[in-house]
Amino acid sequence: MKYIKRHANKIELIVEMIFLLVLFLLGCWLEYEYAASLFWQYYIFMAVLALILLLPVYLPSRRKQELWLFIGFNLSLLALHFVALSPVKPFMQFHSDIKHGMTIPEVQSRLNQRFPKGGRFYQPQGDFMGANEDVRENIGSFVYDQHLNYILDPNNGDYDAEVVNIYFKNGKVVKAEYSGD
Repeated sequence: MKYIKRHANKIELIVEMIFLLVLFLLGCWLEYEYAASLFWQYYIFMAVLALILLLPVYLPSRRKQELWLFIGFNLSLLALHFVALSPVKPFMQFHSDIKHGMTIPEVQSRLNQRFPKGGRFYQPQGDFMGANEDVRENIGSFVYDQHLNYILDPNNGDYDAEVVNIYFKNGKVVKAEYSGD
């Protein structure tokens, strides 16, 4: 009992570090599966969880170790924004790069930026449909005559449902849709 009282601060610090490590691993998993670091809500959620963990120990003692742990944890999470753990993140970034009015070569150029040939991740191949100008189709509130369909990785069951559909009218983007797994 004396040992625990004498080393209570160290034990608390070790327990906090273990819980923050588990929380960081959860954050890495969310990043791997869903590219969560692209959304600001992810950072708020993780920071609130870390605060819930650290505040009960910090408030009575006002030790700086908890503040340093909190800052280090959040900086580690922010670092995930600059790292692609899976191909889902660059694929979602590719979708967000597509703007209304872009041409087909511009769209392909954006794909090549996110997935360079010989790069770390498999480059999605697009299926082009509707090159005939006589064919015009309606989907919702827009009309298109050409359609590009990108599947993240049709050979991998983890990513074969990640799809970006890009609709063109007269060679210009009119709509881009992302369908996640």
